[in-house]
Amino acid sequence: MKLTKEEIKYIDSFLKKKKIKYLDIRVELLDHLATDFEDNSSYSFIDDYLLSEEVFIKNFAKKQQRTIHWSYQKQLWVQFANFFYKPKFLLLLMGLIVLGYSMLVFFSLKTFSFIWFAALALLILYPLYYQTKYAKVVKKIQSMQSLFTITALPSIFLYVFGRLKDILFETPLFLIGFCAISFLLGLSAVIIIEKERKKVLEKYHQLVF
Repeated sequence: MKLTKEEIKYIDSFLKKKKIKYLDIRVELLDHLATDFEDNSSYSFIDDYLLSEEVFIKNFAKKQQRTIHWSYQKQLWVQFANFFYKPKFLLLLMGLIVLGYSMLVFFSLKTFSFIWFAALALLILYPLYYQTKYAKVVKKIQSMQSLFTITALPSIFLYVFGRLKDILFETPLFLIGFCAISFLLGLSAVIIIEKERKKVLEKYHQLVF
């Protein structure tokens, strides 16, 4: 049974009433429901079918939000790993090692940690520019919202540093490792944001227009 345009609009309105506010999730859910109704449903009326699918709709939306979130977190770790075996990122890593070593030679550990703190903070705050620029998209697209929360993991290092700084200053090797891992994670987050934001924007424009 082929759905009419009016019935498809009805599904969209129904999903909005069920607080499926993110456009990308709503479109995917609408496509699934429409296909399922046309191919498998024993219901004659679309409204009866949708009422029977309320639990599925709620669970699907939550699952998709988690899926999108964890897909970006996975990308973060993949990008972090790239620094240790992909040629172009290895070159960047070597440059950062030389820069870090030079700072340790010329600056005290406290000055070095201050520079690290400021650099990591800038990387973490970086998405705020795009969150402001694309505020309308962030409100409507789950993918964009999840993308900009990718800096949450690197930001934990800033918080933990305040708790561990005495221990870290007593063991410079741990301090260097702590700073290196956190900075690479912050840099990885920025690389992913730059790579993915254009894809999400393109998807948004396809959905809207």
